[in-house]
Amino acid sequence: MLFPPLFLHQILNKPKQSNVYEKDHFVAAATVLATAGFSQVKFGAQVIGNASTASFESAGAPNFKKPGQAAFGAGIVAEVPIISNVSLRPSLNYLQKNSAVEFSIPLMPGKTHTVKNTLHCLELPVNIVYSIPLNNMSLYFGAGPSFGYGLNGKSKYKGWDFEGEGQNIVAVEETTRVFKKEKDGGEGMKRFELSASAIAGVQFNNGLFLNAGYLAGLTNLGNKDGKFKNNGGQITIGSLLKYKKS
Repeated sequence: MLFPPLFLHQILNKPKQSNVYEKDHFVAAATVLATAGFSQVKFGAQVIGNASTASFESAGAPNFKKPGQAAFGAGIVAEVPIISNVSLRPSLNYLQKNSAVEFSIPLMPGKTHTVKNTLHCLELPVNIVYSIPLNNMSLYFGAGPSFGYGLNGKSKYKGWDFEGEGQNIVAVEETTRVFKKEKDGGEGMKRFELSASAIAGVQFNNGLFLNAGYLAGLTNLGNKDGKFKNNGGQITIGSLLKYKKS
């Protein structure tokens, strides 16, 4: 039961003027509480360095290497207090996810094939963070899910192919759009991606922060011919500003 019977009876039998009076006080109290809570929220901006790679499986390329690729990103971030020393830290970022794969095939011994992927994505990590206050700063660490969406991207292949009747091997290069459907000449890669996020860092009392993080892809973005998952370690620098009521 939401209200005790006596209290409900008193509310229903009060004069209209009194109801309006009580309603005004309720709205005022709710406004004060909401403003007080919102005043603890911090907003800011950040830049990201991303050492990205990919987990890759394909029956057609059993022997391969995955050299790391440098990428970058930037976005907005918020800190929303939940309870003492615990907060929600969501951010919305533009993030490059680059990867490279080098492999060889038995039919072409000594010939190296390279595929380089450049993906431009929106990334929304939502981390629950625990902070440890110190003198002029606080240490923090957290984890949570991250939701990605591929805006656009390309895949560049550089390797070798048989010419004519298959007697000669010639060098070839080809660039395709990764999110374009295979029937239209693309790679058919999925746009939506779910990842696991983890961060750890330091935040100074003036709002400046530095953290290290990792994104581990959970979604297979590849088509039916193979498996492809993005991974990457990030270094993030940014600043948070406390909301002030005007």
